Amino acid sequence: MKRTSYLLAFAAVIAFAALGCGDDPNSLTGGRDRVGNADRDGENSGDTASALQCTEAPVGRSYTLFDGSKMEAKRENENVGVNRARVKPFAAMEKEFQRVLGVVPPSLKGAAGSFDVPAARWYGEAEYSAISLHAMAEIAYEGCLAYTKASPAFAAPPTEESARTECSHLMRRAWSRSPSPDEIGGCADLATKTLADEKDIGRRWAYACASVLSASQFLTF
Repeated sequence: MKRTSYLLAFAAVIAFAALGCGDDPNSLTGGRDRVGNADRDGENSGDTASALQCTEAPVGRSYTLFDGSKMEAKRENENVGVNRARVKPFAAMEKEFQRVLGVVPPSLKGAAGSFDVPAARWYGEAEYSAISLHAMAEIAYEGCLAYTKASPAFAAPPTEESARTECSHLMRRAWSRSPSPDEIGGCADLATKTLADEKDIGRRWAYACASVLSASQFLTF
């Protein structure tokens, strides 16, 4: 029961939201002839922050259906950023755990049933349910337990400083981006405060690690 309560205490997910405007395929990330690169005359093309701002609505396309109506007339407007992040398919998780932890949790191989994996030669957009999220938290904890026990950096109880350091390193590697101060603080608080009554040092570190690997920043791309 204690282990279940710890799993339910994992940090909440930070939503992804960034939407570019215009038809330029380089408008989000930059590229040749874009911000931060020399133009054809050898001069820098401008300021990054101002260049990435949406200053006007993109020009939409209109399509006429066989009955003469416009297809876009019934098009629903979605909230900003809803399609920015897609769930990583279950088939990708083995390499993802190997990349981040250096180990693959043994229970991952038998967990396909919890993730609605499509049949062979069929494709299905990956989605997570309460069952699959709980399974991923358990799998992440199993991998993190092996990861923390194998490193001397996790031999001592987490302190505010050590927790922030290790959480930051793990988040950067797992999420492929630098975490915000609030994200680091949430992970550190989990290790030093929420799990303060956990006597096993390795488990304390493993729960904090699993919170990083069961967050949307790791489960989506």
